[in-house]
Amino acid sequence: MKGFHVRRRTRWVVMSLLITVAGCGGDSSTNMGDDDDDDGNGNGGGGPTVTTSVSVGDNFFDPSSNAVSPGATVTWTWAGSRGHNVTFASGAVSAPSNTQTNGTFQVVMPTATGVYGYSCTIHSGMDGAVTVQ
Repeated sequence: MKGFHVRRRTRWVVMSLLITVAGCGGDSSTNMGDDDDDDGNGNGGGGPTVTTSVSVGDNFFDPSSNAVSPGATVTWTWAGSRGHNVTFASGAVSAPSNTQTNGTFQVVMPTATGVYGYSCTIHSGMDGAVTVQ
């Protein structure tokens, strides 16, 4: 009879533990930068963006705007056949890129939040912006 009570008690303890563990599960998802907060820049809203890329085509930047974390690195990669440059309106960012038809140009963004506009000084209307947030 004693063995019956021990097994019954053990079964009760095991069931209690299972119910407790199942009840503590909650939402186990971790936001790893998925695009749940679609702000149009493809960076999502979940985590810091520490690197991003911009394509320099013939008369356009793609994407034309990015949101990044303070101190993030932005890389522009030339993909067109005409010469273009990347020149920031604010001297707080960096010296302009060379005028080029291929290659890359990297900028480590400032730690101060704000919108940093840039353009190709050769082609009117070829503008972009990096928002540090």
